[in-house]
Amino acid sequence: MRIQLLVASIVFGFGCQTAVPPAGGADGGDGIALTAATPERVTGSYIDPTGIGVNFDSARVGDTLFFDLTTRTGAKLVHAETVGDTYVFSYMGGRLTLTIDKSWVAAVQAEPDGGPASQDETAMHWVGDMTVLDEMLSVPEVKLFPWMSRALGAQGFTGSAYPATLALHKMARQSADALDIQVPSLDVAPENDNAYCSRPTANECYGMCGNGCSCWSWVCGDCCYHGGCAKHDSWCRSGQWYYCYNITAVIALFGC
Repeated sequence: MRIQLLVASIVFGFGCQTAVPPAGGADGGDGIALTAATPERVTGSYIDPTGIGVNFDSARVGDTLFFDLTTRTGAKLVHAETVGDTYVFSYMGGRLTLTIDKSWVAAVQAEPDGGPASQDETAMHWVGDMTVLDEMLSVPEVKLFPWMSRALGAQGFTGSAYPATLALHKMARQSADALDIQVPSLDVAPENDNAYCSRPTANECYGMCGNGCSCWSWVCGDCCYHGGCAKHDSWCRSGQWYYCYNITAVIALFGC
């Protein structure tokens, strides 16, 4: 089933739950305006104090992913959707596309960090101008991604409680790395007290979701080790630029 049908089912099947942010979020959620807010789909916009902003539409059900990031004028920044047995990512209005097979994602998830599947350069199918990835970093709206992510986290939209937001958070983390943007931490209560840090981070914050050793607790709900974040760390530390480079958002496929 194509992702458009998935998004339609989310819109009509969960319409009674839209546009209601969770109560009791931490300070710092200014700039976020939501039009849909369910675990399966979150849509809205983020505008900074200068008036620059981005619109987002992000959905996830199981291994089916969709997200769309545009400027306030409608210019396409990043788009991703599930097409059959593949994930297709599009950058800067389709000037560069990346296609990945679901079978590769499953193989990477099944092996230890740094296994042979994760090192397979042929898993990435690029079409277009690769310099687009560098060009994106100079776009003013892209510099808002870390702040958008934090603002969502401040309202309680963590990637674990709201899987629809995980792609936004992880892409924002990549942009923060690439642009050396530091955002203040948030006090996010553990979402599962009994399992809190059952596997602490080690090896200089390896597996902790955040920019370097700065914990973004809102990505996966705490500051513990997470396999999905460890994949990103493993790729970056071994120089696998085609997986961790800039804001390709590939890491969003691996969950928390």
